Amino acid sequence: MERKRQRGFDLRRLLAFPLLQAAGEGTSASPSEGELLFELTGENPGNLLFGRFDTEEVRSRLARAGILDGLSRRRYPDPFLLLECKDPADQRVSLFAGSASRDRLLLEARLQLCRFHPRRAIGPFTEESTLRMLIIHWLSLSDPDRPFTAERPSLPGQHRPGLGLLPQSIALLQDLGRELPLDGVLDVPDHFHTALFYSRNFRFLEPENEGRFQAIARDLKGIPLALASEAISFGCLIHADTDEPLPWDPAEQVLPIRGPLRSYLLSPEYRRLRDRAFSALRVGIDWDRYRGKIAERGAARKYP
Repeated sequence: MERKRQRGFDLRRLLAFPLLQAAGEGTSASPSEGELLFELTGENPGNLLFGRFDTEEVRSRLARAGILDGLSRRRYPDPFLLLECKDPADQRVSLFAGSASRDRLLLEARLQLCRFHPRRAIGPFTEESTLRMLIIHWLSLSDPDRPFTAERPSLPGQHRPGLGLLPQSIALLQDLGRELPLDGVLDVPDHFHTALFYSRNFRFLEPENEGRFQAIARDLKGIPLALASEAISFGCLIHADTDEPLPWDPAEQVLPIRGPLRSYLLSPEYRRLRDRAFSALRVGIDWDRYRGKIAERGAARKYP
């Protein structure tokens, strides 16, 4: 009797993991020995992405997403691919122009598969709901040989110009999410410009946050993006009606792939709450505060 209870507990634990849950749904092959080891013990002796994809398999998916072709057209053919996947919570995929040194980095993705629980009740989801998600902890695309220009200045947190390959990178993550399969891809953008770039495919999980973001994008549309994002990062975003500061609060932005998550983000209820928040907010930039912040830093301001 005791053995039967223990076996039941182990089975429930086994089915709680993202890859193993997905395997029972008829849309993915049974997990390999490496995937089982990765999920159950956190061990990854083969240094495989998610305990499943080796270097050549990752390279083929990079090619399928258009990333390798895009790099070749930007004079970076045949980039060096490095996987660092020993830690399940920090699955790293990097591409380098030639040698594997940080100053030649083209792409770096730090990812994690996890069971995500909403922080509060949202639509059909409760705090106990479980969504199988691909988490983007970090995604960097940089051109090591191209400088910033007056026409394309640096964005907050950006050390080198981008490569213009974010759509292809998102396609790669979406492809992986479908293949595993998962409910979606999740990112928490720390800057306004990041959320704006992702917004072509992603939506904030909470409809009020999506409406708030869209209102900010609407009201700052005429301001150069580098300037708007920098002003927001300096705490210069304000309510247009009251002049009160409006902080940028990072929140979950998701690309839904399937199931209840996708259904909710496309639902009339989500749109209703989003539109209500969108209509209720008007924002602006406190330019005096922005100039003061620039003066404090002794930096060249982007504001004319």
